[in-house]
Amino acid sequence: MKGDKNKRFFVHLLPVYGTISTGLIYTAIGIIAILSFLQLKEGGADEGSLLAFMYDYLAGKIFVWVVLLGTLSYIIWRIFEAIRDPYNYGNTWRGISRRLGIGLSSIADIFIAYSALMVILGISDIREDGRPEEEREMVGSMLQEGWGDMAIISIGVIIMLTAVVQLYYGITRGYRERQDIAHFGKEIKKLIHFLGLFGYAARGIIIGIIGFFFIKAGTTDNPTFVVNTDKAFDFLGDHVGYLAFILIAIGTISYGFFMFFLGATYDPYNEKKKSEAD
Repeated sequence: MKGDKNKRFFVHLLPVYGTISTGLIYTAIGIIAILSFLQLKEGGADEGSLLAFMYDYLAGKIFVWVVLLGTLSYIIWRIFEAIRDPYNYGNTWRGISRRLGIGLSSIADIFIAYSALMVILGISDIREDGRPEEEREMVGSMLQEGWGDMAIISIGVIIMLTAVVQLYYGITRGYRERQDIAHFGKEIKKLIHFLGLFGYAARGIIIGIIGFFFIKAGTTDNPTFVVNTDKAFDFLGDHVGYLAFILIAIGTISYGFFMFFLGATYDPYNEKKKSEAD
């Protein structure tokens, strides 16, 4: 009995730690985007660039390790969640599609964990100013192969699908079964849902832009079209308008704050629904 309790406690820590570390990185990215807009910092509003910048400092090294371990925890939890189905989505086409969406949503975490690991090992060329040179070099190498263009297009399509999942998740409040917020007041609940909608919409738009330019790079055999989060922000500012840039930057910070709330209220075993059923 005690072993089962300890096991459940450990599993509970995976999504809590993962969501809080995700909140840290996206809050920081949103702040850096605003600082860049105000010309107080030269770019760097990207996951990899942020980690490379932070690793220059002692506190930053701790931050990078926290992010690496947190994202790994969240990836493990997402795999567990998709396989074990604690929220009872089932094996219908709808249930399977929702569980597949869980898998797609972990792609961003995989890239963050990869970037953090490369920064720690010191074997990456990630730029602190946000220029996606490493990503473009990788895509350029792939385009040298006969299958490269289709592979890049496929990656772009997967990223676009991930963006759609993010938008759908925010609009439909798909996170509700993961949160136990019944004890909160009405205003706090409204704040949480607002942060969720605004945050997931901002992330969906940024991810969608990244996916679009991956597809464009594949269809034109031109790796210079590849963008990361930082350059997706720049695209918004240059082609949509400064208001869009600021709104998405604030939305990214909102996403970070929402992830803090999600971590603090996470219900990994769907206990809320079970108690309601009782």
